Amino acid sequence: MTSKQLREKRAALIEQMNGIVAAAQVEGRSLNADESERFDKFEAEQNELRSAAERIEKNEELRKELVGKQEAAIEAAPASSRSAFSKYLRHGFGALSASEQRAIAELRGTADQIEGTDSLGGYLVPEDWSNDLSIARKFTGVVEQVAKVINTSNTGKLQYPTVDDTAVIGAILAEAAAETVSDMTFGNVELDSYTYSSKIVKVSRQLAADSAFDLDAFLADALGSRIARGTNAALTTGDGSSKPNGIVTASAAGKTAASATAITAAELLDLMYSVDAAYANAATAGFMMNQSTLAAVRKLGIGSANDFPIFTPGMGIGENDMLFGKPVYVNNDMEAIATAKKTVLFGDFNQYAVRVNGGLQFLRLSERFADELCFGYIAYKRMDGDILQSAAIKHLVQA
Repeated sequence: MTSKQLREKRAALIEQMNGIVAAAQVEGRSLNADESERFDKFEAEQNELRSAAERIEKNEELRKELVGKQEAAIEAAPASSRSAFSKYLRHGFGALSASEQRAIAELRGTADQIEGTDSLGGYLVPEDWSNDLSIARKFTGVVEQVAKVINTSNTGKLQYPTVDDTAVIGAILAEAAAETVSDMTFGNVELDSYTYSSKIVKVSRQLAADSAFDLDAFLADALGSRIARGTNAALTTGDGSSKPNGIVTASAAGKTAASATAITAAELLDLMYSVDAAYANAATAGFMMNQSTLAAVRKLGIGSANDFPIFTPGMGIGENDMLFGKPVYVNNDMEAIATAKKTVLFGDFNQYAVRVNGGLQFLRLSERFADELCFGYIAYKRMDGDILQSAAIKHLVQA
């Protein structure tokens, strides 16, 4: 089945979901048990169809890219950091040619570590490795994808100045009148550099040497996804004590739901309008919640007071679902609907800063598992996160 057919099938399911909600709304009631069960079933099916379509589309993109690169390749061309890095993964630094060593040397943090064995330190993952394999998102979680990312190379704490001047309004100045002084109040956010490790993945020497085994893609999946899961959890709910101050933890209170087990459309609107328009109208503003909360929001359907759907599913490639015209980001490290839980965020996510120190580092352990005829691989990333303006991002908390 093609991606177009999968998306058409998903669209048909969404129409059925809308029909279930609309029928209940016409009768002025909530969904009954049977309707809720069918809605949840359709919801799961349409999510799987979207994922399947995206996988097919991504595979087609990779095939086209690979063909294009193969046609453009010149055998005598200098070694790229990408190809040298792939060879390093399989055979270690000592197996690289002089040109390959020069190419991968650029990935080192310090030049004096190049000579000798590859046990001296890790390498940065080449940017085109991520691009070729389409694994950039595996190395970053939802929060990092939407936040303001600050890349640094120094090891010290980063002092980031902030100012919120939204309360000061310009006014007409009368002729020959003296203007009053209105100083800005500056703040400061300190961003540290915490190390997150993927833990070690072991690969046998035989498997690593097998050219039919896609070692690059395997390591991208195994290590990249681990890094993303670990960092996203911290950037979501970290308490700021020897770890990032998570976006949920750092957000301000925007709305308290009347129920501990449900959310209404009116409460979502109240949350959205609790954020100053300077932030709410930003191009980077949106909602964030986990998947089960989003399912509950989708069941709200069409409000009784108007016929405009509050939720619009993204149907095109790369399109976000929209809630009240704002993008919705699914972050399953946020808590589900329950008593006193902060279940929904809204605001300008560019006002949450993620400091990444040195990029993703990658290390091949050549000797540790030598007696097992295995290599070890480990990835690590140094980062921190905190909110720049607490008023820019607010949360809805259940009663």
